[in-house]
Amino acid sequence: MNQDFLRPRLVGRRFDEHTLPLDILKDFSALEEMLIEVAKRQYLAAHPDRQRTPKGFTKGLELHLKAVEEGSAIPVIALAFATLFPSADADYFDQAKDQIVEAIAAAEQGRQPALPPELLRYFDRFGRGLHEGEAMEFARSNGQTTALTPATRERLLRASQAETWTEEVTLKGRIPEVDQADHGFELELRNSIKLKAPLLEAHRKTVLDAHYNYRSGMLVAIKGVIQRDRADRPKCFESVDHITPLDPLDIETRLEELAQLQDGWLDGKGRAPDGVSLKRLAQAFDERFSPELPLPYLYPTPEGGVQAEWTLGSWEVSLEIALPSLAAEYQAVHLATDETRERALLLAAEDGAGWTALNDALTQLQEAQA
Repeated sequence: MNQDFLRPRLVGRRFDEHTLPLDILKDFSALEEMLIEVAKRQYLAAHPDRQRTPKGFTKGLELHLKAVEEGSAIPVIALAFATLFPSADADYFDQAKDQIVEAIAAAEQGRQPALPPELLRYFDRFGRGLHEGEAMEFARSNGQTTALTPATRERLLRASQAETWTEEVTLKGRIPEVDQADHGFELELRNSIKLKAPLLEAHRKTVLDAHYNYRSGMLVAIKGVIQRDRADRPKCFESVDHITPLDPLDIETRLEELAQLQDGWLDGKGRAPDGVSLKRLAQAFDERFSPELPLPYLYPTPEGGVQAEWTLGSWEVSLEIALPSLAAEYQAVHLATDETRERALLLAAEDGAGWTALNDALTQLQEAQA
């Protein structure tokens, strides 16, 4: 049998369709382990005459994902029992749940959590799957709610007194070194920091290709788990899930480079583009720009905007994008005839009309060269 145990509410763009990405389920597996350990502590606190929990204390007790309800996404997690009737020890799991939720609330409010440091270290894996801007909301016993976010998780880990912790990331860089004998390689980040990573057979060809093309600037994106220290410095990759070669004109990567500019970048003049607006533009390109079209070259403008440029046969195309409005001026010039086509585009429109017009204009020029 089973009984409903937990209904956390997951908030963020990935959960808007009321579904759960499979990688977030790893967090709930870590939560189950944490619940067991906290429940054991609760039992021993209630029985000071005992040195350990009774044999079979957790036997037959498991967390099961029962359903996913709407409201961004609300996973219904049941406490399953191997027997027809729940064990009396199940009460300690309820107490453990409350202790964990209150630890999150304490960190959210800037207080020291009551759980001991060694138990707080379970947050190294529980909450690791949350991305920036996402949250996992829990109901407290007093009727209020509290949210586990990446920032709250970091506070809990700092309170755990851990020297290092792990984080799921996607990092971009070049591969300067490969040690096939030791099954490892290095990723060199934009700031020249080098992170060691394990070399899996599935990734060998991609890694070797990137290493061979290191001096030509070939970039890869690596998704995996890294270790960070208390100074928030990345130390190494603990594991690698995916390695993806990047197009030399990759939009997101180029806009990340532009985000490093400072005011005065152009001979003492030139406004630095706004970082938040650049992320918004990268997201818009990813969601709205036709994958059938060639990627543009991207340049900063002195006014703090971005200019995209294409060469499509005899046509030279430029798109000057103002930030943060994403208002754009499109111009296409035919080199042989000096024919000019111009139009204003609003790339921030929710209906995507500006991007549709851009895609159609570029497609028309591309097809004219065929």
